[in-house]
Amino acid sequence: MPKVSVVIINAKGIQRLEKCLKSLAQTNYPNFEVTVVDCLTPNLSTWIEKHFPKTKVIHYDIDIGPSASHNVEERFIDFKSEYLAFLDNDSYVTENWLTELLKIVEKDKKIGVAQAKIVLLRDKQRLDHGGMAIDALGTWYTTRNLHTGKFEKVFDIFAASSAACIVRREVFYEVGGFDPDYFIYDDDTDFSFRVHLLGYRIIYVPSAIVFHEGETARSLNPRKLYHGAKNRMCTILKNYELKNALWRFSLYLSLAFLSGIGLFLARKTAEAKAMFRSIVYPVVNIKRILIKRALIQHQRRVADSELFQKCFIMNNIRPTVSDLMSKLQLLQK
Repeated sequence: MPKVSVVIINAKGIQRLEKCLKSLAQTNYPNFEVTVVDCLTPNLSTWIEKHFPKTKVIHYDIDIGPSASHNVEERFIDFKSEYLAFLDNDSYVTENWLTELLKIVEKDKKIGVAQAKIVLLRDKQRLDHGGMAIDALGTWYTTRNLHTGKFEKVFDIFAASSAACIVRREVFYEVGGFDPDYFIYDDDTDFSFRVHLLGYRIIYVPSAIVFHEGETARSLNPRKLYHGAKNRMCTILKNYELKNALWRFSLYLSLAFLSGIGLFLARKTAEAKAMFRSIVYPVVNIKRILIKRALIQHQRRVADSELFQKCFIMNNIRPTVSDLMSKLQLLQK
């Protein structure tokens, strides 16, 4: 019975974390430990010691972001642990979630990551995100808002949501973990891409059910616009073969620029600035990005063409266009 290190990503509060930890206490799988990685919650260690004494805490007095928070150093993980399971602090597990994930992952050493069936807490008949595939620019073909009965069989997906997934320990550290420069948003797409490039599978496990609060309303949040766009461009530049990266990057850069112009004309000044900042980011940080790219391309074992053939990466931009249209609708409100 392999040991699992469950890592919960938390920031600036206890309310959701407490609900998450209470749900974890009902897990019927016996061999796991829990570590909370926290940013900016005052006196969290004292509170954890009082209410959940077996839980470990890694606390930061600055906001390092969810991306970096996933990168728990191996010295903080029990040396017996064979897996890392990640949860957001607003993810609430069912009792057999871990048992069901391991039941599938243990069948095949080539399975590097498995995602639970993430259900929207506010509407338990609807699924939250699962990255079945991505379009040419990196937007997910997602399970979000589909009926929970839509997918009842185990199948391969392109990207696992970090809100509730399990990763083989050796795969996590071989891939290099999450990219801390992403800070937030699209970091799980980039991580999953690199898992595929090393030849591992990512699996969706519908019998492992986790409820997720997530975002309650869509909005044109400048922070989300900035990190979402700059991270999408970084994922393209780092992970694709050069011939596939250049046109994708150019197209996304053009769309980001046009989006910035549109936001400016709509007098959404903060949002427009966020989009233009995202365009500047890969230019200013190109040396850093290219160093990461060189390592990823040196390590890759799978060609882009194999991911295309498996329909993990689609040769269209329909989800990206749909996402842009939804943002335009928000402008009209």
